Amino acid sequence: MFAQQSQYLNLSKTTYNYSKKLKQFMARVISADKCVACGSCIGECPVEAISEGDVYTINADACIDCGACEATCPNEAISEA
Repeated sequence: MFAQQSQYLNLSKTTYNYSKKLKQFMARVISADKCVACGSCIGECPVEAISEGDVYTINADACIDCGACEATCPNEAISEA
């Protein structure tokens, strides 16, 4: 029984690490050239991964790649990384 639990924990850890690495490649990014800091994306992000500034930025570690921000951007400044 303990061997099965140990195997499960190792598999879970491996899956989590793989998912975390994969997510870094799939996170959305905001183009500094296209972003006008209108704020339409901030209210749409369910995990609050977007930071305000002269040009908005997306925290790749927090982004869940749902695409909600991309769909609301009037300047098409948001895309997959």
